[in-house]
Amino acid sequence: MAVIIEHLLLLFACCYKVVHGTSQGALDSSCKTMVPLHQASPQTGTFPFQITLDKTSYNGSDVIAVTLSKNSTNQFKGYLIQARNQDGTKIPGFALIPNSKFLQCDNPTDAVTHTEASGKDSVTFNFTAPANSRGNITIFATAVESKNTFWVKIPSETIIDMASTGASPTILPHVVAVTFVVVYLSNINKFHLMF
Repeated sequence: MAVIIEHLLLLFACCYKVVHGTSQGALDSSCKTMVPLHQASPQTGTFPFQITLDKTSYNGSDVIAVTLSKNSTNQFKGYLIQARNQDGTKIPGFALIPNSKFLQCDNPTDAVTHTEASGKDSVTFNFTAPANSRGNITIFATAVESKNTFWVKIPSETIIDMASTGASPTILPHVVAVTFVVVYLSNINKFHLMF
């Protein structure tokens, strides 16, 4: 009997494959860092993928289209997308699309991932902003091209929380730079402030 158990253990050890990420989506262990545990280091440098938003500000319960897409010929096979406020808190609000599922990190709808590993040019999710003010939000994505080639925490533009700023969405995104010029008039020994 001991010999049979040893043979079974040996067979199991020979055939055991460590899997830290799957073609069916990210695992819970990726919730905090968004790094897939693929036994490789993330790529550095320019992201060949981008996140675009159809809105860059929100009031309570606004729906924002979030698109992860390729910038070049690279397709991605896997992804993990999260919304986080400036404190790093994950913000729920994603809706599923075909071939996606929730990765329940802190809340049921705070992260979405793939369910199959076909090549993708883009994916678009609807994100419903919080009903109550949660601060400015950034969407982050990890995009996987292959097991050993992936980019981590690709950021979107910041989505401005209009409730916390009290600003109008028509004027907040526009920032006016004002330059002050101080001129010293040597013959008068006075400073003048000019706009």
